[in-house]
Amino acid sequence: MSQEIIEDLNKKLKIQSDIIKGYEKVLRLNEQELSNADEIIRMYEQIIDYSRSELREAKETVQASSMVSNLSREELMSAFDKIKSLEEANRKLREESLKFS
Repeated sequence: MSQEIIEDLNKKLKIQSDIIKGYEKVLRLNEQELSNADEIIRMYEQIIDYSRSELREAKETVQASSMVSNLSREELMSAFDKIKSLEEANRKLREESLKFS
C-alpha cells in the first residue's frame, strides 16, 4: 500500500509540475506580449512626435507665406501709389507743356 501512495504522490507531483510549467509558459508569453505592446507604444509615440513636428513646420510655412503675401500686397499697393503719383505728375507736365504751345 505504501508503494501505491508513493506512486499516487508522484503522479500528483508530475501534474503539479506540468501545471507550473504551463503557468511559466503563459507568463513568458505574457511578458513577450507586454514587450511587444511597449514597442508598439514607443512607435506610436515616435509617430506622434514626428506628426507634431510636421504640423509645427507646416504652421510656420503658412505663417511665412502669409507674411510674404502681406509684404507683397504692401509692396504692390506702394507701387500703385507711385504709379498714380507719376501719372499725376505726367498729367501736370502735359498741362504745363500745353500752356507753352
